[in-house]
Amino acid sequence: MGRARALGGFAMSGRSTFRLSFHVFHPVVPASEIEKAFPLPVKFSQSVGEQRRVKTGGFLDGRYKNTNVSFCLHENPLRFDDIEIGGFILEQLKNYDHEYISRLVRTGGSCNFMLGVFSDENVMFEIGCEAIELMSSAMVSIKFDFYGGD
Repeated sequence: MGRARALGGFAMSGRSTFRLSFHVFHPVVPASEIEKAFPLPVKFSQSVGEQRRVKTGGFLDGRYKNTNVSFCLHENPLRFDDIEIGGFILEQLKNYDHEYISRLVRTGGSCNFMLGVFSDENVMFEIGCEAIELMSSAMVSIKFDFYGGD
C-alpha cells in the first residue's frame, strides 16, 4: 500500500481521522460566563460549586471543585486527507477573545485544544509555527489523545 500525502499529515490510507475540541477550566468563574465568551456549541458544562452529575442528569455526591466547559468545533470526525490541523486551529483562534483568555489564565484557569487522533495505522502530522505562535501568544495549550483502531 502506498503512502498518501494528506493535507493535515501523512497516513497510510484515508481512514485516519481526528477530532478537535476546545476546553476551558477555571477555579472560580462560572460556566455561564465562559459559555457567553465563546461563540461555540457547548459539549458539556460544569460550574464550580454545583452538585456533581452523571451524563444522564442524575446527581452524585459532592460538588465540582472547578468550572469545566468543553466546546464542540465540528460534528463529525475530520479526515487527515481533508483538513490541515494547523490551519483549522488558526481559524478557530482568530475568532476567540484573546484578552478574555489571558484574564482566565492569569486568574488560575487554563484553555486548551484537545486533539483526538483515531487510527489503526501510522499517522504523521504537523502543527506549524504560525499556529504554535498564535496558541502561545493567546495562552492556549494543546493536549493530544491517540486512539488505536476505528
